[in-house]
Order: sequence, then structure tokens, then C-alpha cells
Amino acid sequence: MNPIPTVPLAILPPVWENSLLLLASFLLLLLGAEVFTNAVEWLGHRLGVSESATGSILAAVGTALPETTIPIIAIFGSGGGTKAAEEVGVGAILGAPFMLVNFAMFLVGTSVLYFRTRRSNGQKMHFNNKSTRRDLSFFLVGYTLAFSAALIHSDTISHGIAALLVLLYLFYLYRSLKSGELVEGEELDDLHLGLMIEGLVPGMSADDNHSGDPHSILVAVQTLVALGLIIGGAQVFVSQTQWVSEEVLGIPTAIVALLIAPLATELPEKFNSIIWISRDKDTLALGNISGAMAFQGTLPVTLGIMFTSWDLSFQWGTAGFLNGLSAILAIISGCVLYFRARRINGSKMTARPFLIGGLFYLIFLAVVVYHVVVLNVGGISGH
Repeated sequence: MNPIPTVPLAILPPVWENSLLLLASFLLLLLGAEVFTNAVEWLGHRLGVSESATGSILAAVGTALPETTIPIIAIFGSGGGTKAAEEVGVGAILGAPFMLVNFAMFLVGTSVLYFRTRRSNGQKMHFNNKSTRRDLSFFLVGYTLAFSAALIHSDTISHGIAALLVLLYLFYLYRSLKSGELVEGEELDDLHLGLMIEGLVPGMSADDNHSGDPHSILVAVQTLVALGLIIGGAQVFVSQTQWVSEEVLGIPTAIVALLIAPLATELPEKFNSIIWISRDKDTLALGNISGAMAFQGTLPVTLGIMFTSWDLSFQWGTAGFLNGLSAILAIISGCVLYFRARRINGSKMTARPFLIGGLFYLIFLAVVVYHVVVLNVGGISGH
């Protein structure tokens, strides 16, 4: 009797296999973020945290978790310690705030213009000016300190800045909770795991409301499952980002991570802001982004300062210059929005200040293309 032939695992060409793995990592990160956010909102509810604080702080951290997990896996994972892994970590850390303050804010501005005929405020934005200024100010202070740490060649001072950034975010949480002006939360969605159980178990009693009033154990289980999805997706993403940069594009891994990581992990969730803009919920739309900026500009950057070379430089023609340029453009764009918000002093703001971020994003892409094609950063001509 002849043995049954086995089907090889790698039935696809390597390029297709790696492409599917990269796509799978995106899906795992997005799925994990959605499941985690849903669970953490219920967790806040069970812990007695106010609905507004849950939506503005816990949910904001939940949606920021995928892009924060990527540098953690890159720096401390099995492939950690290599130059490519470090570049992924630094790129992911810098990419999120750059995308938020530029491209995401640009989407807010264009959405206001696009939906102006259906909005009661038309082309004007009406939002909580005080809370927005607070978010932007903490982002600007934190991210400027993080950038300065790359220019100071002293481990003692750099580590001191990292510790200060952690304290800064804790102070931000204190100020936000104390002010009572956090972005308003919406009603909690049904727990995903509860819905799954109710769908799989026929004839379940109406009293067993596992989705609308879930037990704390179900909330904890869903939280752990979500963390597993995010960690697994981040692990695959790190390895496939290195493949894309080295084998497909032939450019520094830092550049790929800087541009791809936030688009895959942060931007899809920020499309909620477009929906809120169309419904005249400007405060919610802005808080969704500015709250994430306050987090990204203080906590994740400490990983780069403490555990990587934190390569942000003014040396033209290097990946470090592109890292530094992304940080500078993010700070300038944040300053434009902050001082404009201070100037209106409670009045309505036009969409124009938010469109500047789109210009900065295009400028950065043009500089990246020039570095790769003309200056041959990463050795693309050898591919």
C-alpha cells in the first residue's frame, strides 16, 4: 500500500506567501483593536469608570495598542536586537503621531467641506476648545521632548526625558479626569464574545444576556483574546515589514514602517471621525484623534528613547533625516492647530487649518521618494 502523499505547506510562490502574511497581519491587528476596544469599554463600565473617561482614555489606548505593540515586538521579540527590527520599532513609533496630526487631521478638514450641506454648522467646526487645546499642548510638549532626546548625546539626560514623558501622560490623565470635559462617550456596543455565545447556543434564556449585560469573566476573556490577536498580528507584521523593505522595495525598513504601520493600524479606526463629522459630532471626531496624539506623543516614544538608537538626525540623505523630518512636520502641524484653537477662543473654526496637514504629508512623501530614487537610500539601485 503506497503512502498517502502529503501536501506541501508552501504551495504558493514566496512573494504571494509573504504578501498574504502581510495582509493577514493587518487583519489580525485591526480585528484585535476592534475586539480589545469593545472589551475595554465594558471593562471600564464594570470598574465604575465614567463613560466619558472610558471612551476617551481606555478606548483611545485600546485603539493605539496595535501600533504600540509593533515596536514592543520589534524591540523585545525573538528578532529583537537586529538593525532591521530596531528600524521597524522606531518607524512605527514615529509614524503614528505623524499620521495622526497630519493625514488624520486632513481627513477631518476635508470631511467638514464634503459634508457641509448636511451639517448644521456647515463649513464651521464646533468642538470643545478647551479639551482640544489640552490634548494638543500635552502632545506638543511630550513629542518635542522626545525629539530633543535624539539630539542630546547623554544617556542620563535621555533617560530622564523618558521618565518625564511617562509622568507627563499620567498628569494628562489626571487633568483630563479632573476637568470633566472629556469627549462624550456613546452607548456601549454589545460585547462581541457575548453575541457569539448567544448565536452558537440555541434556546438560550432571555435572562442570560451575555452581550448587553455580560459577566466580568466574559469581558476578561475577550480582553485576553484581543491581546493575543494583536500580539500575533504584530509579530507577523514585523517580519513581513522587513521582507517588504529588503526584498520588494529595497529601501530602509524604517521608512516602510514609518508609512505602512500607522496606515494599517491607526488610520482605519480614525475613519470613525469622518462619520462623526457627518453627524455634527465635531468634539467627538477631534477628541478621537487628539486623545490618541496625547498618548502617542508621550508613552510609546519612551520605548524608542530607552531601547533603540533613536535615530533622528539632520543629516540629509539618511533614514535618520526622514525620521527627524516626520517629527518636525508633526510638531509644526500640531502648533498650527494649537495656536489656531487658542485664537478662536471658543468660536467656531474653519476647516482650513486642518488641511495644512495634508500638504505636510505630501511634502514628506516627496522627500521620501527623492531619498529613495535619487539619493539611493537603502540601495534600491542594487535590486
